[in-house]
Amino acid sequence: MTRKHILYAIIFLIVAAVLSIAGYWLYWDNFVRWQPVTITQKQKDIQELLESSGYAASGKEGPEIWVITYRNCATCKVWEDQELPKFEAASADIRIVPFAPMDVEGKVTTTASERSTIAEIWLNRSYPLYKQWRAANEEAWQPTFRAADGDLARSAVVQASRDFIAKLEPLLGDNGVQIRYPLVIWRDGTQHIRVCACSDERMYHYVRDDLHAPSKVEAAAPQALKIEATATAAAETVASDSAATNYGPDSR
Repeated sequence: MTRKHILYAIIFLIVAAVLSIAGYWLYWDNFVRWQPVTITQKQKDIQELLESSGYAASGKEGPEIWVITYRNCATCKVWEDQELPKFEAASADIRIVPFAPMDVEGKVTTTASERSTIAEIWLNRSYPLYKQWRAANEEAWQPTFRAADGDLARSAVVQASRDFIAKLEPLLGDNGVQIRYPLVIWRDGTQHIRVCACSDERMYHYVRDDLHAPSKVEAAAPQALKIEATATAAAETVASDSAATNYGPDSR
């Protein structure tokens, strides 16, 4: 083999290697990096931790889907606005676990109304309350139930939401999950636990595919929205009356 042929062979091998690396990187960047993680370690610990949380349940009879979220999470709101209606349409048993982020070096990262609402949701597991709170502007949200601040029991519930995250994140991290929110957890057709750190829209379809949720849902008719709003308002009135009965006029 001449020196010229050797040079051509070296160039060919270099080009082939570069193309292979580029092709794999494109495949990883467009597909692999967005796929959910299948849990292979400490499945029982993760399931028990989820079950012990104060989740807000939709009460449907479909497959369970857990959504771990917090109030000021922009990517959480995008996912919930786009994807929750699809899982509701599929009658999934939606279980939302809101938590209060930890304070950072003495700086309070949550509001009093946020802490109070998280405590109320964890105690009463009200899915309508969670949705109403999520849809409302934080400044305009004025909860009528008992405040968490100054109440040892309810403050302990807020701390329990933080302890829940402190335990869950390492368990998921041990399985290779990069912690980003919302964390969406479900079981696939073979009952394996899967986790999507759904901070990017390219991840969304994997969850829908496993749980057979539609990719689109039709907007509710105006009359249906009016009926739903009336029912929600009535439910909140009942809740407020119950709170007043249980806690008295000075409980706010």
